[in-house]
Amino acid sequence: MLELGVTFSYGQLVLDNEIASMVKRVVQGSPVDAGTVGIDVIHKIGSGNNFLKEKHTLGYMPKEQSKVKVFDRRTRGSWEKKGATDAITRANAIAVELLKTHQPAPLDPDIHAEMKKIVADGEK
Repeated sequence: MLELGVTFSYGQLVLDNEIASMVKRVVQGSPVDAGTVGIDVIHKIGSGNNFLKEKHTLGYMPKEQSKVKVFDRRTRGSWEKKGATDAITRANAIAVELLKTHQPAPLDPDIHAEMKKIVADGEK
């Protein structure tokens, strides 16, 4: 938080959320078994060679790699062709869009009543 909570950046919150999601994905870990390791592919391609175009690798990448909206994983040339926007600019744009369109799920009535009770007790 900026300025000890006196000011707040929605873009920074979006950026922090993405970083937290990436950390959460790493902490979950990846299963290591005969299917995920792909011993047959290692034998076929050989140590030190390129596995990125292999069907096995392409099958696991979407679920094993963290999903990002703010960070740009394209090559520099591709990033420049798409406008060369930095992460905080993209995060700010996402924040603005969320503020315009997000419709939160209604709070459960029992939880709402309990919160009102807590506030009322605190005000006493």
